[in-house]
Amino acid sequence: MKKFYATGDSALQLIRLGLLPRDYASYAFVPSDILDAASCARDIKPLAASSDAIRRLSTPYTALVPEHAQRRTSKLITCKSLSATIEEPYLVGIDEHCLCVIPELLFALYCQQHNMASSVQLGLELCGTYTRPAYSNRECFASYDLGKLTDVLSIRGFLSRNPGIYGMKRATRFARYLQDKSASPMETNLFLLLCLPVSEGGYGLPLPELNADLPIIQYLGSNHEPGVRYGDLVFKSAHVVLEYQSQEHHSEPNKIEADEDRRDDIEATGYTVMFITPFRIKDFDRFEAVAQRLAYYLGIDFSRCEPGRTEKRLALRRLLLPATWNV
Repeated sequence: MKKFYATGDSALQLIRLGLLPRDYASYAFVPSDILDAASCARDIKPLAASSDAIRRLSTPYTALVPEHAQRRTSKLITCKSLSATIEEPYLVGIDEHCLCVIPELLFALYCQQHNMASSVQLGLELCGTYTRPAYSNRECFASYDLGKLTDVLSIRGFLSRNPGIYGMKRATRFARYLQDKSASPMETNLFLLLCLPVSEGGYGLPLPELNADLPIIQYLGSNHEPGVRYGDLVFKSAHVVLEYQSQEHHSEPNKIEADEDRRDDIEATGYTVMFITPFRIKDFDRFEAVAQRLAYYLGIDFSRCEPGRTEKRLALRRLLLPATWNV
């Protein structure tokens, strides 16, 4: 029987379904060949009947095949081939019928067909501590506080060691905007809105650290509560922290109080804290005012960020934010 080598959207769904181990590196291997790769409907149907992992994926399945000549597209399966030989581990077995490309290769291949914003958005998720739902764009269905899947150094290292893969220069350029430890889809989207180049619809602000280590423990001592995060987007050079306050905080006084305590703790260590809510993100002018204040703290002339409702900026918001926020 053939095997299904998942790549593209199928590999991403396997990751988001939690079927790829988050310690995948210990299971990854280099195949001698993938000549048994499923490449047509006749191949994939019996596999889907035998594999629970494959049955959980949406169609068309995206499959890796060994040669360009085997690339086919149908309602059930879309085939893609590698443009170079990879001599390091790049596949992980999910079950006896299904294998998946590693996240570093997934990022490289994803960049071939997607723009900078979508590619960096995926990269931040792969390097973060959350995963978006496999079949929905709604943030409320995301999973949080997950263990490390991969990191920026691993992705950049993989790209540098495999320059022969088609689109690697593009992927390397996009990888410059990756950061580790994003903790939610909205933190990722805030990062993209503020920091992508103006040519891509962002404001071109310097990259912050995400959920960075701050000198809170030294300040609080034994009063520090384990598990409490400090600093969503941290601009250390300017001693500024941008904290995202989700919608749930508006109806739960205890969480409002906790955020105020956290802000006071951060400011006691010499940082300025700015809170941003869904309402301020949804309102274009208010969000741009936040970007302008950040630019001021960072010593940047905001006119260089080309403020205003440019088509690229509006397109980026449509890509990243819920449709109801862009009415």
